[in-house]
Amino acid sequence: MKPIYLFLLLLALSSCEEVVTLPSPASDHYIVVEANLTNQNKAQQIILSRSQDYFDQTAAPKLSGAQVSVSDSLGNQFMFTEKVAASGLYSWEPTPQQPSIGKVGTTFTLQVKWQNEIITAKAKMNRVPAIDSVLYQYDEASNRQAADGQPKNGYDAQFYARDILGAGDCYRVKTYRNGVLFNDPINLTLAYDAGFQKGAMTDGLMFILPLRRSISPSLYQENDKIRVEIWSISEDEFNFYSQARLELNNAGLFSRPAANIPTNIKNTNPASKLQGTGWFGVSAVSAFETVVDPKKAKTGLK
Repeated sequence: MKPIYLFLLLLALSSCEEVVTLPSPASDHYIVVEANLTNQNKAQQIILSRSQDYFDQTAAPKLSGAQVSVSDSLGNQFMFTEKVAASGLYSWEPTPQQPSIGKVGTTFTLQVKWQNEIITAKAKMNRVPAIDSVLYQYDEASNRQAADGQPKNGYDAQFYARDILGAGDCYRVKTYRNGVLFNDPINLTLAYDAGFQKGAMTDGLMFILPLRRSISPSLYQENDKIRVEIWSISEDEFNFYSQARLELNNAGLFSRPAANIPTNIKNTNPASKLQGTGWFGVSAVSAFETVVDPKKAKTGLK
């Protein structure tokens, strides 16, 4: 085919493009709860907002002026206050009498009262294993670690921890570099016992290598501060995060049909049609911190 004809054909094809706007149903504007409370001696926060239409690119509207409380099965009550008006951010501060919000084995109940709505949820604080150590070695970056202009050489770290004996423990692993959480969807690291999923027969074992190495999405440099946390979560919360991760990472061919992810948030007002979503979780947390020192680097960790 002569070049002039090929050019005319491509021009004709490109001129056939038409922008199509697909209709989407309006959102029911659910009440969205973001609450991940821990037994750490620091302020605890709950974020309340409203969902919005699928193609709405504005910031989600905050739910302000609510009465927010958490009670536990030991008879304690924790009041959360919105310290900045219209922020939708409710917080509880520890005191000498209540240095933390809970103990392992305790069940907690969330209650949110807003206008005529009464939102509730329950969660239990499960056990968590201690982190024995964080080790690192100097190495070249893998293709995953070298993405987005990250260093080509540096320190590849992994943590060491052993799952507590007794099947069914679930965890979330969080990693911080110099105080900043690795918070992309791909960094959502979940464990069932010491493996990735239920039925993997990893009860009571050392966390498997891919989980241990998940704390190095990119290589660390000398004097970087590494903080690793393991959060205990329920099996329901494990399933919630697993489905959310599929949606956030766009699983393509293996993605589920669009649907609301199951939640433990309920509206207990029988006269209301406004539903709740999000998650209320309580976690025991173990942590380990280290600063990258070339003199302490190891070899042969892989």
